[in-house]
Amino acid sequence: MERDGTIPQQRTEQQASPVAPAPGMTVRRHSPGPDGEAASLRRELAATRAAHAAQIASLRGQVLEARKQATLGELLGTTTHEFNNALTTVLNYARLGLRHRDQPTRDKALERILSAGTRAAKITASVLSMARNRSNRFEPVDLHLLVEDVLVLLEREMMKYRVQVEREFCPVPRVTANPGQLQQVLLNLLVNARQAMPEGGRLILRLSRDEPTGFVDLMVRDTGCGMSQEVMRRIFEPHFSTKSGPDETGKGGSGLGLSACREIVEAHRGRIRVESAPGKGTAITVRLPADVAIQRAV
Repeated sequence: MERDGTIPQQRTEQQASPVAPAPGMTVRRHSPGPDGEAASLRRELAATRAAHAAQIASLRGQVLEARKQATLGELLGTTTHEFNNALTTVLNYARLGLRHRDQPTRDKALERILSAGTRAAKITASVLSMARNRSNRFEPVDLHLLVEDVLVLLEREMMKYRVQVEREFCPVPRVTANPGQLQQVLLNLLVNARQAMPEGGRLILRLSRDEPTGFVDLMVRDTGCGMSQEVMRRIFEPHFSTKSGPDETGKGGSGLGLSACREIVEAHRGRIRVESAPGKGTAITVRLPADVAIQRAV
């Protein structure tokens, strides 16, 4: 009791105790709930997918670069072989001219030396052109010149296997492209075409322009063995090949492959189309968009 006679109030605060639910009553407890858990799982799944996509893109880039290096290795082997042939011709006919004093023999030797030297110069120019095109830069490309640069390196090989190269070139505008990558694609297509004709045949290279769309078409057609429908369905699969390994020239089995060729062409905003039938050969068309600004300047 206080001095004034009043009874003091209780100052202690009682902590509320949980109330037991009445019989039959359902109690809802607060928790993140299924919606919150689902949202969290979706975020984790999206992050995982993004990480996996980045890894896959990185691995695909590494595989494509490795295939490019393999193609360049084949190109280097071809170039070395071709240059060695030209040098051997020069040396042999130089010796022939020194051994024989008569003028007709010397004239023949000089003609062959001049021919071999000219070919060696073409090979050197072609290799230098490819070396300059090793960057990732896109620039205006003359497809006529690009095709001729690649053909120079395969000329003797085509002759050896009795493959007759035919050119059907129409005037076409330049395309905006990475010349080094297009050279690799064309080299791969030409080697595949040659290997499809082990007994010889015709290889047709056609450059044309589709006027309605403005696209430029580069077609490589062979008269080889052709492909079945089953093979046609798989030719763009990564790592798929109808060859068990390199041939006697060291080519095939490790190059770009049509899967990588398609990736390069599509990176140029283009398309690649294959037509083939058993016994009727194969035609592969690379369709590229011509640069509008370049077309106006031509």
